Amino acid sequence: MKNLMLALSVVLFSSGVAIAQDHSQHNHHDHMNHTTFKAEPVNKEHSIYHLDGEWQAHTGESLTLANFQGQPIVISMIYGSCTTACPVLVNDARRIFEALPDAYKGEVKLVMVSFDQDRDTPAALAEYAAKYNLGDDVWTFLHGDDNNIRALATLLGVRYRKRADGDFDHSNLVTVLDVHGRVVERVEGLNRPVEEAVNALVKIIDENHLLHR
Repeated sequence: MKNLMLALSVVLFSSGVAIAQDHSQHNHHDHMNHTTFKAEPVNKEHSIYHLDGEWQAHTGESLTLANFQGQPIVISMIYGSCTTACPVLVNDARRIFEALPDAYKGEVKLVMVSFDQDRDTPAALAEYAAKYNLGDDVWTFLHGDDNNIRALATLLGVRYRKRADGDFDHSNLVTVLDVHGRVVERVEGLNRPVEEAVNALVKIIDENHLLHR
């Protein structure tokens, strides 16, 4: 198990470097074209698992959000052709995971949900995951229809809009959900400190283990 976790850590660290390098290669003009929206407040009593829409994972599997129930998840909303904020959001989720104590990493899933129902097909998301070596079972990339995307964004407090060029302006937000799918911590912005998100995950996992003793 130690060897498995070490290998996973190496893969994720390498992925983070690749994502960061890919992001840095794009020019400042790209950033000027992207409008960042401040995230909306959320009701932390609401669960995303009450949403019963069907999603398609990058693995080809069909599922509902309730498939993740029973474990804490780190979730963010992105789109695959984004060359500015989204690679950093993916890397921020990785940073949260990497900062967890090793004994806790097997309890957490990382879920990236696409805004782009037209271009981010399951096959396109699978290519994205493969590009950054994010294809192991820690990561799930989700494709859904517009109604499901909008409903989830509302519960997470993510604001977004599709632009005329097909790209998206959006909030930059990584969210920690508890085992019931409720928001417990949010990291807004890019390359922000992850300590509070890590502490929230550790607390969720510890409390969940106590309940099941």
